Amino acid sequence: MTKKYQILLILSLILFTGFLSTSLISYFTAHDSLASEIEESTLPLTGDNIYSEIQQDLLRPIFISSLMAHDTFVRDWAIAGEQDASAITRYLREIQERYDTETSFFVSDKTRYYYHPRGRLKRVSRDDPQDAWYFHFKNGLDPYEINIDRDTADPGRITVFINYKVYDYGGNFIGAAGVGLSTSLVKQLIDEYQRRYNREIFFVDRLGNVTMHSDTYTGAPQLRQSPELSLYATRILTSPSSSFNYQSQGRTVYVNSRLVPEFKWYLVVQQTNNPATDKIYHTLILNLIGSALITLVVLVLAWLTVNKFQRRLEAMALTDKLTGLANRQMLDRMLPQQIAQARRRKEPLSCVIADLDGFKLVNDTYGHPTGDLMIRSIAELFASISRASDLICRWGGDEFLFLLPNCNQAQALQFAEKLRHAVENHRLRVDDNLLGLSLSLGVSELTSQDAPDDMILRADRALLASKSAGRNRVSQPPLGASQPA
Repeated sequence: MTKKYQILLILSLILFTGFLSTSLISYFTAHDSLASEIEESTLPLTGDNIYSEIQQDLLRPIFISSLMAHDTFVRDWAIAGEQDASAITRYLREIQERYDTETSFFVSDKTRYYYHPRGRLKRVSRDDPQDAWYFHFKNGLDPYEINIDRDTADPGRITVFINYKVYDYGGNFIGAAGVGLSTSLVKQLIDEYQRRYNREIFFVDRLGNVTMHSDTYTGAPQLRQSPELSLYATRILTSPSSSFNYQSQGRTVYVNSRLVPEFKWYLVVQQTNNPATDKIYHTLILNLIGSALITLVVLVLAWLTVNKFQRRLEAMALTDKLTGLANRQMLDRMLPQQIAQARRRKEPLSCVIADLDGFKLVNDTYGHPTGDLMIRSIAELFASISRASDLICRWGGDEFLFLLPNCNQAQALQFAEKLRHAVENHRLRVDDNLLGLSLSLGVSELTSQDAPDDMILRADRALLASKSAGRNRVSQPPLGASQPA
């Protein structure tokens, strides 16, 4: 691999690595920040909002139960011996209708009768598990409690009960009064929040049983039966609040839980799909595509620039700086190619070497700048006479070499004579003087036995012959020298 390709490869690696690392760092920083915000702020806030609305929904029935517990009619009726059951039944029915509750009730501690808008339903008993709530509540310290249980009047229905203690005028416990609310109100709240925030919301009891959820819930009925949440069941059920996340089908699921003490249930909020996360991912993809395009554009520009400078350097390396003609390095490169081409095509190839007569005198008399002007003017003259296929090389200080493809020795002699005549008539004006020079030339043609330098050596010897014979003439190899193939 050439250095040019190595430089471009290293440049592309540096650029793309820089773009890739910057994009990935930005992506993971934004992703982690968003995940932290969801886990530590957004989901807990959703849970707090739901909890606050549940509490708001419970304030009104608590107030109603308090009114019932402090109502003089209820206390007087109970103290008087509960003589007319229809009176308390009528009272409970009015409470239910006026305040639009699911049910209302009064339990007498003296008779243990359970009164309902439909009448006296039963006598509560310590032996009945369904009545355990009453004895637990009676012995408790709180003036009221909220629990979720099966309705005594309709055992198939789960109801939120607000139980309030009733005391006589001497502060003695005489029973419990209160109202019941349908859990459908809480369920409606769950459905509304799921639609609003695109999060799954459900309740679990202290044992991990899913007690309330939306109609779209597809999870397990027990936390420990869930493939994902079973690992976190203990964490949820032993902490008042917790936040964590887990991976499911390649997606991150964020979970927040908190205890609702009024229900003794845990509110669980989890979120799988997050539009902001998708936007961050799409931004990463766009950044990577943009990085690749920028890298490609930079590489193309670098490629063009390197090629341009390479061509310039090659031209400088293979071109004579003064005349713009080919130099010896170019001749060394082109000579084998020209010989191979001539032999492959079976065409003649000739060489002419020319030397300016008296050039040293010009330099000595007028200085090197004038000598350079003379060399440039002669080079321009040679270029105007030569064919486009001919290679003109500045062979030395005042020597020139011509490679003439598809040109035999006789034609080369004619061309050399044309060069000699042109230089003989050429003049360069320097101040008020017109300077002129003559030209000595040697000609040779490639033979079948020639090594690459043999043709040039014969032309050089022919040039020496021209110099020895008085200059300003054209010579060819003497008879007996190698003849063209």
